Amino acid sequence: MLRASHATIASLVTVAGAGFCALALSAGAPGFSGTLAVELIDEVDHNHRFRLLRDLAFVDANGKAWLAPRGSVVDDESVPRELRTLEGLPYLGEYRKATIVHRHFSRSRAAPWREVQRMLYDASLAEGVSAPQARVLYAVVYAGGWRWEPPGSSCFRSCHAAAPFLAWKPMALPAEIQPVLDWVARSGPGLDEIDARMDAAIAKPGPHLFAQ
Repeated sequence: MLRASHATIASLVTVAGAGFCALALSAGAPGFSGTLAVELIDEVDHNHRFRLLRDLAFVDANGKAWLAPRGSVVDDESVPRELRTLEGLPYLGEYRKATIVHRHFSRSRAAPWREVQRMLYDASLAEGVSAPQARVLYAVVYAGGWRWEPPGSSCFRSCHAAAPFLAWKPMALPAEIQPVLDWVARSGPGLDEIDARMDAAIAKPGPHLFAQ
């Protein structure tokens, strides 16, 4: 990775930010603003964590900007490690920008988890992932990725009133998920249909991690 002076990086961030603002002002074709530049800060059990050296944003078709700002610490584990061998997933390098922005919002929880999962789908398409593989990626992350409740939700008002935050991953098993992925590959369903089929297939979606 090429390194630049702080002044050069600041100048580049300013230029990228100007382009980012221009993209965010009008709806149109989804796309990325900024350049993916990261610093590897540690490596534990093959779990890479990065610090962003520049702003990176995905601007969706409605003009909404999903900004992962410079200095954010993220990883590239949108797909849980235990589900990476499922069939039909794209290679991580094909959606690297999408997963970095997705993981920033998964960590910050600055938007509802369902919106963040759908942003990953749109961003992976914008990065060049084929529609069939983007649907499989979305289905796997929907099934086994992080979910969270916003403060003030019904969960916080009842059984989790003392919790500072509430985030969890469903206990989704490959044997539960693969038949749904086979159906996704055959049928090319919409995202609402994928949600419904996965909801029916996963026995322990959480947050209480028993059948609900």
